[in-house]
Amino acid sequence: MKKAGRIALAILAASVMILLGFLFSMAGYSMMRQWHWIRLALAGCGVIWMLAGPVMFVAGWWVLGSLGRKKTPLLAGGAASIVAGAVLVAGVLSHVIPCSGPS
Repeated sequence: MKKAGRIALAILAASVMILLGFLFSMAGYSMMRQWHWIRLALAGCGVIWMLAGPVMFVAGWWVLGSLGRKKTPLLAGGAASIVAGAVLVAGVLSHVIPCSGPS
């Protein structure tokens, strides 16, 4: 039962990394397509997401292929997700990423 739980957890972690890696890379790519009209700080967020997203995506597939037996893809995907999430939080808190709210 211990092995089945580890495999299920690896599949869940890989699925989350694949999904978030795709979303972050697409968000970064869509920002970079409009880099003429956005601020430099927002473009920096897009560049970091364009780098962190594919790392998460590839690490997720690597975890899925190895079923969690290797630690390297988990470390790489985890580090990339921490960086992408920190940029998202810092961008929202510093009002670099525009968020609409009640006026």
